[in-house]
Amino acid sequence: MQTAGRTALSRDAVFPSHTPDLLAGELSLEWNAVCREHCNVLVEAPPAAVGQFLEALRPYLRTPIQEHRPKAGVPMPRPAEGSLILLEVASLGQKEQAELLQWLNERDGRIQVAATTSERLFPLVERGSFDAALYYRLNIVRIAI
Repeated sequence: MQTAGRTALSRDAVFPSHTPDLLAGELSLEWNAVCREHCNVLVEAPPAAVGQFLEALRPYLRTPIQEHRPKAGVPMPRPAEGSLILLEVASLGQKEQAELLQWLNERDGRIQVAATTSERLFPLVERGSFDAALYYRLNIVRIAI
């Protein structure tokens, strides 16, 4: 099946569902990398789309799964294994970004991170308000919806 010059797959060919949505061929490759290789994923999308995407992704994440939405005064969980879902990662302060990057470096691939944001992170990196090294660590697979 072709759509706008791109090969599209039925959503069911990538993950089980009963919806007729189509995924571009490029997205299916990214999806497979996240599910099979357990690499980090950065999801840049409106909140409603993020919720749907995470629900589909959840069965393929490493377990146990912890979820965190950054809030002032609430420490970020630091699991020793499994997956960490970071909601609205763009809201992390500079100190939290540095701590997260250090923690990810210490874990050396034992933790899978699914980070979400409703705004594009790269412009924040360019302005200096989001750490470039953390961006590249989270941006192994980027899904922009």
